[in-house]
Amino acid sequence: MLSYFFQVDLQGIMAMSPPPLSQRVLLALLQQLACDISKETPRKLEWMTVVAAAIQPTDQMIAYYARPIVEQVCEILNQLRRSAGVTGADITSIRILMHVVNYLLVTCK
Repeated sequence: MLSYFFQVDLQGIMAMSPPPLSQRVLLALLQQLACDISKETPRKLEWMTVVAAAIQPTDQMIAYYARPIVEQVCEILNQLRRSAGVTGADITSIRILMHVVNYLLVTCK
């Protein structure tokens, strides 16, 4: 079922103006992608980076929820980075995603 989900053109969706996905949906998608990151890791990291970059943590619709969710995602990424089965390519993707996630943490109220 997850493979069907990844057939969506996320880059195309995110390029639309205005974006068809609300900030709430983006935040929830980031959280859900992080939940079982050990499966389809490279693809999830790619999607999480695109989604995280689109999140506006100061948006009033998610301001209350953003920080705890982003902190949870940050912890999951730190655990993944320390795990034994992570490849070099995944490490690079995690680093890039961590930069985006850290920006979100800094801008969350």
